[in-house]
Amino acid sequence: MKTINIKYVLILFVFSSIISSCKKDTTDFSKFENYSPEPEFAIPIANTSISMLNLIQNDSVNTRVDGNGLVHFTFRQDDIFKYDIDDFFAFENNNNTAINNSLGEISIGSFSQAKVLTLGDLSNSFSPAAKITFDALAGTTAVFPAITEDIDTMNSFSAFTEFSSVKFSDGYLILKLTNKLPVNLSSLTLNLYNLTPTVSLVGVFNFANITPGSSKSDSILLVGKTLRSSLGYTMPVFNTNSSAPTAVLVNYLDSISITATGRNLKAISGEAKFPSQDIITQSTEINFTPEDTTQRIRKLNLSTGKIKFVTQSTIKEPIQITFSFPGALKNGMPFSNQVVTIPFTGTNFYIDSSINIAGVDFDLTQNINRPYNFIPVTYTARIISSGLPIIFDSSNSVNIQVFTSNTNIEYLEGYIGVIEIKTQETDFINLDFLKDIEQGLNLEDAELKVNVKNSIGVPIRLNYNFVGKNNSGKVQDAQMLPFDANFPLINEQGVTKITDYTYSNKNNNGKINELMSLPPHYIKIEGKVFSNPVPNPNSNQFIKKGTGISVGLDMDLPLVLRSNTFALSDSNEFNANDFKDFKAVTLGINIENAFPFDAGMKIYFIGKNNKVTDSIDILNIIKSSITDANGKTIQTSKSRSQIVLSEERLNKLILNEVTKIKYFTSLATENGGTKTVRIYSDYNMKIALGVIATIKKPK
Repeated sequence: MKTINIKYVLILFVFSSIISSCKKDTTDFSKFENYSPEPEFAIPIANTSISMLNLIQNDSVNTRVDGNGLVHFTFRQDDIFKYDIDDFFAFENNNNTAINNSLGEISIGSFSQAKVLTLGDLSNSFSPAAKITFDALAGTTAVFPAITEDIDTMNSFSAFTEFSSVKFSDGYLILKLTNKLPVNLSSLTLNLYNLTPTVSLVGVFNFANITPGSSKSDSILLVGKTLRSSLGYTMPVFNTNSSAPTAVLVNYLDSISITATGRNLKAISGEAKFPSQDIITQSTEINFTPEDTTQRIRKLNLSTGKIKFVTQSTIKEPIQITFSFPGALKNGMPFSNQVVTIPFTGTNFYIDSSINIAGVDFDLTQNINRPYNFIPVTYTARIISSGLPIIFDSSNSVNIQVFTSNTNIEYLEGYIGVIEIKTQETDFINLDFLKDIEQGLNLEDAELKVNVKNSIGVPIRLNYNFVGKNNSGKVQDAQMLPFDANFPLINEQGVTKITDYTYSNKNNNGKINELMSLPPHYIKIEGKVFSNPVPNPNSNQFIKKGTGISVGLDMDLPLVLRSNTFALSDSNEFNANDFKDFKAVTLGINIENAFPFDAGMKIYFIGKNNKVTDSIDILNIIKSSITDANGKTIQTSKSRSQIVLSEERLNKLILNEVTKIKYFTSLATENGGTKTVRIYSDYNMKIALGVIATIKKPK
């Protein structure tokens, strides 16, 4: 960066710099008529003019001239701080929602089986007397005798293929009895048994007054009952009427039929075939609650992101899980259902899958009792039947762990909460262009303008403070007050709101004059920015990818100042050995000055071991111009001075091997620093320099 040397702007004179940089013009050496060393020669070094305007033109970065001609020091730094959406909102990618579902009861397909018992079959279980009677009548037309029998013989149904053993939670077992005998079946009691692993009673069925050719049914509730595939029965009551007085054909092929049917069956354990069916339909939510639980997400769209499902099933059939997201849209259309299938593998069935949710607009306001931070999900688990008997139990389960991963925000709407972003140890501004000033600048109209560009739809408060420090270690706290930045509303997305906030003593919002008058060689920035200075969880805000906040600084230092302690310092190489052939050297200086400063100088000669060998004080090297009531020069001043390097002093400098000089210039504004003055671009300083030297006589 091209910068002005501020010591020229303020005093336009430092001994060695002038010698090395001034243009060598003809000098009226008679101006040094008061000097009286024994001259061997006299040389005019310079007769030049240094104007404020030329200096400003050489530095368009750190100086400017306003419309009145007043000179300003300026400093601008864009993007001192930049904040993007990740500074205000970031997911931890560890959202974990557990969905644990036991199988519970499942539907079993209806089954039906008929058992036909002929009169001949029945007679085998009659008492001996009844058996003899019916054997005698078989095949003849006769009066059909009444039957009153206790048939305790165990008969059995054919083995059921639909199940081997099932414990039911719901449903009915219905027995339908059809009478194909030629007489009325007056009463019949049927006891139904499981035959394995031991004989156990399932239920009792009762029938009465079943006329020839008709049917009647009885049923038992199966809740809590277990059925085996092998079922048997006895008929402890088997009574018919007689056909008397009518003779009928007594036919051993006449029969009764018993049809066993299962209806509306639900089971909780066992081994059975069951049809494909939905076993679980449930609504849940994926938790997107941020670490800061005061934040409320109402709408969400991710630039990248996946919902990952780790699914485990102990059901020994393939399971298909369908996920739907109520209120979710993609490209303006409802987000399609997502299907995950857990295959049959013979043991536990496990699958790790994910759904890409980038670009999906999620509505997190679906739950009226908690309209934020949770994405609603409805899922259905469906058994895909293999058509084979499967061992199952109600404790069989489908367990789903739902995670989010690689989630990055494209757009988020809701309440962002109070997020603080503190400055770091490395947050400072380097003001190298002020490094030559030691103290006492005392600017009176300094301004620091903080520029904020905000495209994030969130209220932001900036609570920065500047603490300046100079090279001597002196510190000044600016005590700056916080301010709020403008921000775009929901309907202003894409708009960048600008806030220019000016700190100055006259605005009574910080000690800016004191800070810049230090002057600081660097400024450390302390403090923070934070969102929602007035918290309101019901407010609706937004952040969007590509939006952010940038904070820049404009420093404006009009050269309106007052000082009696202002000091500059600098140093140059100075080889005393170059003067070994001289007996004495005198530098004469004549200055005509339009700047409202008095100046004095002290020069230190630095020798070996970096020790000060000698020093020279020059009082009133520059006299202040005279200014009007507004501090503007109305009359220049003239001053004369000289710097004498005597023979004794030169020998001392040579003996101590002086290689460097360091000089301190002290300045005071007009009237001993009591008057506030202004520096304008038309100020200049005319300087005439000459050297009178005495050469040592040859030995």
